[in-house]
Amino acid sequence: MTMMLELKEKLKAAYAKQTIYVDIVLKALLAFICFYWISVAFATDSVFSNVFIMLIAALLCSVLPLRVIPMCSAGFIIGHAFMMGIDAGAVTLVVLLVLLFLFLRFVPDDSLGLILMPIGMYFGMPALIPICFGLRRRPVSLVAVGSGCVTYYMIDSLTRNKDQLATLEQTEYMERLTLLLGGLVSDSGMVVNLLAISAVIVIVYAIRRLGFAHSFTVATLVGAVTYVFFIMLGNAVVETHFNVSMIMIGAMFTVVIALIVQFFFLSVDYSRTETMEFEDDDYYYYVKAVPKQYAYKNRVREIESVNQYRDLDEIDNGQETQVESSDVDFEQRLEESLRNL
Repeated sequence: MTMMLELKEKLKAAYAKQTIYVDIVLKALLAFICFYWISVAFATDSVFSNVFIMLIAALLCSVLPLRVIPMCSAGFIIGHAFMMGIDAGAVTLVVLLVLLFLFLRFVPDDSLGLILMPIGMYFGMPALIPICFGLRRRPVSLVAVGSGCVTYYMIDSLTRNKDQLATLEQTEYMERLTLLLGGLVSDSGMVVNLLAISAVIVIVYAIRRLGFAHSFTVATLVGAVTYVFFIMLGNAVVETHFNVSMIMIGAMFTVVIALIVQFFFLSVDYSRTETMEFEDDDYYYYVKAVPKQYAYKNRVREIESVNQYRDLDEIDNGQETQVESSDVDFEQRLEESLRNL
């Protein structure tokens, strides 16, 4: 455990020294992964699948605020959709504009939720992002995470109906719109997932706010179980046909990754929990303080405690040789000091 804490402290120290450059690299990498995933999902040979274009866009995003990455990703999605047809592009444009408006209006600082949620769902770990945001953020983060969920299902609807759209003529507007909107609005799987991630964020947030020992770990486990429960409930009630066994495997990986995230960002030492009391003219304040885990600080405390014991021993030994005040002639000392003046 000490080695892991030391590794965490070294990583944090290295990041603190090179924050600007590390942030640029991480944003560029995150943007490229997002753009590349969109290209893989649509599986087209359009200009938006060009690696050179994606690299340029990722480099631009690396020097801009993080919230620019969802906007650029929306541009890539809209571009791929327009390659499938004007109507597909128009529907995608309207849906993404609504999602971006909600995101920028309510949770502009939760860009990672909108970026990572579709990728997490693609890799079979849809509960990971809601759990992490429940541990780190507020329930209003549901707007960003939910928008990411809707974005995933919209891309899935477009790619799933791509062959049917290709067989319909461009003039058959009603049939094409029905196929596009029906695949998104009537998707019961999206509704069940939205309800599940909403419950996960709220429950995880509520549990970690209780502040009992190991509340973060308990919240992570309960969040994973809650998501699996909602998926099973959806299969039973609305017949969503989720693969429960794969959902459970994804939930186990989710718990492992969430615990790793918790170690690096939320590791605390419950054995040194303190309850402190303060007061002012109007109130008494009872504060529960749980210190974070730091490998180096623990060593410093041990050294300080040893030094304190040594100081106490020196004081005790000094008291034995202390001169009694009755053996000193204070009157004579005073006369000598007056003569010196």
